[in-house]
Amino acid sequence: MSVRRPRKALVVLAGGAADERRAQALVDELTAQGIQTSYAGEQSCALTIATRAAGEQADAVEICLASGARGVLLLRELLRELIELGRRDISIVVHRSR
Repeated sequence: MSVRRPRKALVVLAGGAADERRAQALVDELTAQGIQTSYAGEQSCALTIATRAAGEQADAVEICLASGARGVLLLRELLRELIELGRRDISIVVHRSR
């Protein structure tokens, strides 16, 4: 089984105390790997994230997540919203950020 490499990614900060520098470093790294990357900044609404990812035809949502229970809830909500939008194919990749 091979790993699917995204061609388009949406990077999002979530969870309150997330680190903007780490998110920007992730954007830079993905771009350097040839992945078309957009940055949504800090977001706390799963519907907003899912709608933007679907609208941009992203292959992955890369979430820079601060620790905490709210982050887990956001991930669950995001998965539900992507399913509701008919975009089960969008991968959710979690990056720990402090």
